[in-house]
Amino acid sequence: MKVCFVRHGETDWNTEGRLQGHTATSLNATGIRQSRQCAKQLAGEGWDVILSSPLQRARESADILSACMGVPHFASPLFTELDYNHWNGEDRQTLMTDHSFKKWYQSEMNKLEKQVKRDWEALYHTYRDDAVIVVTHGLVIQQIEKVLNRQSQSDSEIISNGSFICIHV
Repeated sequence: MKVCFVRHGETDWNTEGRLQGHTATSLNATGIRQSRQCAKQLAGEGWDVILSSPLQRARESADILSACMGVPHFASPLFTELDYNHWNGEDRQTLMTDHSFKKWYQSEMNKLEKQVKRDWEALYHTYRDDAVIVVTHGLVIQQIEKVLNRQSQSDSEIISNGSFICIHV
């Protein structure tokens, strides 16, 4: 199995440092360019399918990849971003000094790691003979790297918008 995890292109909330969670946010002009550039980099590698998180910014990025590469795209419940609930839209840096948020966040990150493990198993079971692109979110990719013992980022670093990691298993 060959799988490439792509972080969705940039949104205005990314540039503003706001938590997006499950909020419907669209790609900005930079995010559209990032997604097109990503498609150019991945083109011609024999991809079978593109899956994306069902969230708008990931679907938009996957639609661009699909159109540029001629690979079918399907939204999937796998590898969905953490929902920040009432903290959606809040400034990330400000929240990192809030004790109640930090406690909640740590608990949710533990749940996200377990979710990513289940999602990885489902992906592998379904697509083990295929080459798959998964368009998802920064925290999810960070957890994927942790789950697969391929930590290329520090715990505080998240892959850049429009960037990707590819794995052969």
